[in-house]
Amino acid sequence: MREAAGFTLIELMIVIVIIGVISTVALLSTRGPDPGRVLAREADRLVLCIDQAIEVAVAGPRHLGLRVDPTHYGFRIYRAGKWEKLSHPPCRDRAWPPGLRWRTEVEGRRLPTAGGDAQTPQIYLLGSGEVSPFRIELEQSGVRWIVTGTGWGEVRRQLASP
Repeated sequence: MREAAGFTLIELMIVIVIIGVISTVALLSTRGPDPGRVLAREADRLVLCIDQAIEVAVAGPRHLGLRVDPTHYGFRIYRAGKWEKLSHPPCRDRAWPPGLRWRTEVEGRRLPTAGGDAQTPQIYLLGSGEVSPFRIELEQSGVRWIVTGTGWGEVRRQLASP
């Protein structure tokens, strides 16, 4: 009798599963992070940083401010008649993710995206708990989040409708 030549069904199935796993790993590793998820995390981080800065301002009590620039945002503290960078860990300067576009309005007035003194904040966080009413729109890859703040320190984020 001759032995049968070829592969068994189980061997073929194992090879197909291995090819499927390798293909899935390759596909997931070539896809970058989801821009919507990255932007949502950035909006969350901004809200948390502003909330923490408000707490620092009220606990002081001291005057803080938020400065938004094309490449980053950061908090400032008013000391000895001038604004200085705040080095408190949750309030230190943070870079925007690559490709992010933003627009800021304070008290209903749109602010330019560049220019001005790099230390002077655009949004004020006072020791009394008062905050300049603001709206910051963050946009990346067609996804847009809006971070808003009321005059009494309530800060929210919401996904903008397309």
